[in-house]
Amino acid sequence: MAPECIPCLLNRVLYEVELCDPSRNGAAMRDSLRILRESYVPGANSAEVATRVHERAYKVIGCEDPYLDLKVKSQEVAMELFPRALCLVESSRDRLEAATLAAIAGNVMDFGIAGLDDPTALSRQFDSLVRQGLNVNDLDKMRAILSKARRVLYLMDNCGEDILDALLVQEIKAFGPKVVGVVKGEAILTDVTMQDASRSGTLKAFDEVLTTGMFAVGIDVERMGDRLHREMEGADLIVSKGMANFESLSDSTFGPIAYLMRAKCRPVAEAVGAKRDDNVLRVVERGSKANGRSR
Repeated sequence: MAPECIPCLLNRVLYEVELCDPSRNGAAMRDSLRILRESYVPGANSAEVATRVHERAYKVIGCEDPYLDLKVKSQEVAMELFPRALCLVESSRDRLEAATLAAIAGNVMDFGIAGLDDPTALSRQFDSLVRQGLNVNDLDKMRAILSKARRVLYLMDNCGEDILDALLVQEIKAFGPKVVGVVKGEAILTDVTMQDASRSGTLKAFDEVLTTGMFAVGIDVERMGDRLHREMEGADLIVSKGMANFESLSDSTFGPIAYLMRAKCRPVAEAVGAKRDDNVLRVVERGSKANGRSR
């Protein structure tokens, strides 16, 4: 957890309180500061700290899903964009690369952080995001793993993004493996739950869909259930979408993991060996720490 994670996290708490009950912003911020004072210690995992902060904020404002309207709107925008993204993939000389870029472009559907507050922005930005290409490009590593894979675990991230993920899942399936999706066990931030994936139709893209079984930013490795742990251990490849999943798994020894994300902040960008606003596909082998600075 970097020092600049603190104002970012507090701004996000303020954002979600304003979505539901602005009169509770003082109480939510006071409780957030208390948790940060206790939890911001050397070596703290940013996702774990954020989970405690958001869990308390949700209780203070008395709202189970502050981002629901934004999630629904994001999926509507992505559904309208889907034919354009599908055309991109089908017309590409490298379908896997095109589908990867479309899925990463969808990762901008993440609200409450600096500069991101309008779901329709993806429609305007999609072409430029894809043209940017992969700034961190381990596509050949991912392709080599997929050529031998029998089982892939796909950790989903934001609503709206999930609809574009379906294109990448389709291309992964073309290599032959079974693909198991993972959604959040409870509503948290703009992340996909089973209900969200059912609403968007994303469930149909996978051979099976599991939940994390918990309220957590990313995946709390210490609290995951036996089934998810077996899937994480047994997968030939874990595809991890977004920064929060990266933050929560970056200290783990699961693998190989293909981290796909838009690097939206400096600490995560540096940790994955990228620059801010890069399109990232970083493959980390089993037993390796996902820290680009030590590579």
